Amino acid sequence: MRELFTDAHFTVLADDGAKVVHLVRSVAPFPSPAAIEDTFARVAQSMLGLPSDWALLVDSRRAPMRNDPEFEERLATARARIVARFSRVAVLVSSALGKLQVARYGREDQSSPRVFDDEAAARAFLASRPARPSRRAPRRE
Repeated sequence: MRELFTDAHFTVLADDGAKVVHLVRSVAPFPSPAAIEDTFARVAQSMLGLPSDWALLVDSRRAPMRNDPEFEERLATARARIVARFSRVAVLVSSALGKLQVARYGREDQSSPRVFDDEAAARAFLASRPARPSRRAPRRE
């Protein structure tokens, strides 16, 4: 895997063979709301050169739990910037509470990321699932 980006909060790895980007969250908390925006902007920038048919594996197992309103608002904007460009998305969590939080994010974003607590199952999902359909209307002949 190639490293595309790393800082105190995230590591972004590209698996060219599997066409999967791994977004791995560290245990480091964000020191401020501005740091959330800055970090996610740099993460998004690191992914710009990747083809649109790639999948995204978000590993949030080590992420600190947080749900204060300002954090939630900034995270929603950041998620939209990153997640929307991928054909398939799987999120790894370490707890039932993590699963509930990701499910809530999916409802709020009107998306449907698959949530896993097993990395092998998440990788199998990304490898076997077809890309989500295009948002364009089908052509009629």
